[in-house]
Amino acid sequence: MYLLHISAGLSLTQISRLYDRDRRTIAHACAAIEDARDEPRLDRLVEVLERAFAMSVRHRLPSALLL
Repeated sequence: MYLLHISAGLSLTQISRLYDRDRRTIAHACAAIEDARDEPRLDRLVEVLERAFAMSVRHRLPSALLL
């Protein structure tokens, strides 16, 4: 969820539709990752995942999701 929001640029609402969850649930999940990034090792891991996700997945998402 976090990677879809940050790296792919999907809105919380779009992600909530994909996962059939409330938008607040998605916001909570993203906030939990942001809070956990205070730990340097996790932050580095998330940075690597963000870059890899952005390069390999963004162009594969259905264009309707990117609106």
